[in-house]
Amino acid sequence: MAAQGEPPSAEPEVSRVEETSATTETTATTAPAQVEMVPAANYVAGASETSTQDEDARGEDVMASLSDVIGQPELSQSPAEQRSRFRAPWRPEWPRYSFDEAVLTIGLGVILIAAEFLPTASFAPNWRGGLLFDNGVRDALRLNTYNEREGVRAASDALMWINIAFPFVVDAFLVTGLGDGNWDAAFQMGLISLEAYVVSLVIWRVTALFARRQRPVDGECEAGDTSPHCNERFATQSFFSNHAVNAFTGAALTCLHHSNMPVFGDVGWDATACISTTLLATLVSAMRVMSDFEYLTDVLTGAAIGWLSGYVLPWLLHYQGGARPELNLPITIVPAPLIGDQLYGAQVVGYF
Repeated sequence: MAAQGEPPSAEPEVSRVEETSATTETTATTAPAQVEMVPAANYVAGASETSTQDEDARGEDVMASLSDVIGQPELSQSPAEQRSRFRAPWRPEWPRYSFDEAVLTIGLGVILIAAEFLPTASFAPNWRGGLLFDNGVRDALRLNTYNEREGVRAASDALMWINIAFPFVVDAFLVTGLGDGNWDAAFQMGLISLEAYVVSLVIWRVTALFARRQRPVDGECEAGDTSPHCNERFATQSFFSNHAVNAFTGAALTCLHHSNMPVFGDVGWDATACISTTLLATLVSAMRVMSDFEYLTDVLTGAAIGWLSGYVLPWLLHYQGGARPELNLPITIVPAPLIGDQLYGAQVVGYF
């Protein structure tokens, strides 16, 4: 305590200053590191960019756009929703059927239909007779009587349509759509199958128009046979076999769908579907030779084109396990009809 008359001691003030200084140093030492603040506008821009990408991807998806237009979201469900609900979901790494494929399918389909009505199409044969082993196989398998050959030909027609319908009616509509309730995967399968058939049929039609191979049975007509089929319009459509390409395209699509998705929910049944349709396509091809309507080289070529169109092409576009590369060509090619003064046909238009 200070004596009376002496000035008060300054020590308390010094102590408070020292404590304040220590407190300041401690605060400075323990202060948290400064966090760099990112403007909120950047987050908004990033979210907007992601949203735009999602919208662009959805806009490229035919079924997603259709489901938005008609207000039926079950037609296009996310991969997570499908995995949790369905037996055979459409995997997220599989590219979906897009608008560029739809344009190509429709364009090729128009050309295919127009080719059936070309008034300038010639049916005079360019190619007669067998090739390689054709004549030997024909002699071994050709049935003897007209009625027998006609019966086998009719049977080949029916069996061909079974294979054509299987990927659409059984796999996509009945099993995946109605049975599993997965209409999104059902439509993907159906559209991919349609695309494969259009491609295979356009290849067949163009080849048949240029090759114009005479059917083996029509060689008999020129030799004096008077059977009813001698007056048919399709006497020069032997190469390559339309029945074989249709039957094997259906078999290949069935094998593709069932080998990548548990369509039937059982490995054994899925394998059975693939084997059965392949054997059926083989039988159809053999019947075409037995009925004397095609050579062996015709059906072998049709089988190869059908397998490429029904298995290899959709596998590359959809089932190969990753996004297909973008096709950025310097020129855009579009099929279009060709109509002029006494001229009917098809053309390919390009622009860049």
